[in-house]
Amino acid sequence: MSVALTAGATATSVAASPSTASDVGAQSCYGSAKNYTAIGNGADRAYWPNTGFKYTTGNCADINIKTNHKRVVRACWKTIPCSGWVTAPKGQWVEVKSNVPDGWGFYLEFKGGNNGTGKVAY
Repeated sequence: MSVALTAGATATSVAASPSTASDVGAQSCYGSAKNYTAIGNGADRAYWPNTGFKYTTGNCADINIKTNHKRVVRACWKTIPCSGWVTAPKGQWVEVKSNVPDGWGFYLEFKGGNNGTGKVAY
């Protein structure tokens, strides 16, 4: 942004604001993100949480992940089969499952038995 000044005028900074309702929603959703550590089984899979379930919230309409290393991941549900696999590139937000109802129990399953870290928003 450029600002033209006239004699005696001062510049004020203007903070960038979201341009659409979806931008506001994404900021709110990602702002509620939590750190995760997926625990590997040493063979072919890693899980977060490593026991039990997390529950979807009203913070996000989807389950989103931002990994610290490229991973292939899916959401698995307490009462229905797992979603399809998605590739999560390092350092980018990726939607693992869209349009999730609030209060559903889920866990994340990662291909590969290595531990993994990153952020998850749900």
